[in-house]
Amino acid sequence: MVYSVTFIDSPRVRPRPSLFGSWRDDMAKRAQLPKDARLARKAKGATRKSSNSWLLFGVIAAVLVVVIGIVFLQMQFVRKPIEVSGRVGEGLAWGPSDATVQIVGYSNFVCGHCADFALNQGRQLRAEYEATGKVRFEFKAANVANEANAANAANAAECAADQGRFWDYHDLLFSQQGVKADPFNKASLKDYGARLELDAAQFKQCIDSDRHLEKVYRDAAEGRGQGVNYTPTFFINGQKVEGAIPYVDFKAKVEAALASRD
Repeated sequence: MVYSVTFIDSPRVRPRPSLFGSWRDDMAKRAQLPKDARLARKAKGATRKSSNSWLLFGVIAAVLVVVIGIVFLQMQFVRKPIEVSGRVGEGLAWGPSDATVQIVGYSNFVCGHCADFALNQGRQLRAEYEATGKVRFEFKAANVANEANAANAANAAECAADQGRFWDYHDLLFSQQGVKADPFNKASLKDYGARLELDAAQFKQCIDSDRHLEKVYRDAAEGRGQGVNYTPTFFINGQKVEGAIPYVDFKAKVEAALASRD
């Protein structure tokens, strides 16, 4: 008996893709590259990594420079000697009460624009006109109703005025903006008085008792009644001037007021 065997073609089984197939293929392709080409690709990759590293280093260095600069400037503010006049005056004004030009300045010790005017244009104004006897400048607090620190600072300035040192304390307060996180708490306000060598016991009692706080709020209310919505705001013989305008412009208004009375 003869048996015949028939072979039936079975479907081809595709090989399963290997997890490492693509990696092997890539390595094979790389192996087929000329040596110089492989070296060039490696060099290009190294250059890219080096560039990224330098870029990251540059960013970190720039941030450090900015941070160190800010810290340095703050230290300069803290270490800067306090410029005091040593002059003893009365109240919150300079210049004679019968001066031809009467200026009332509504300001706030936590206001940046107020500090700009006080430490620049305000000083120039006093240096140029106080000795002439033709100008009087009076300080009044404004916009303190919702600012506890501003009200406390204004009260402390009134306490300094009790000892004839309002303007030195006024300048010192404005110079402390931005020096530390909370420059106008009561402990700091007392420390500023000690720097000016005020009578410590009297000054402490005045601050702790809020002796002049009612007057501070009264002045602020008076300003609101005259339309003071921003600080600083000035009245030069009744003419309203808003903002820390350049000194040349402020002086022009003072001169115009003087000329109108001649």
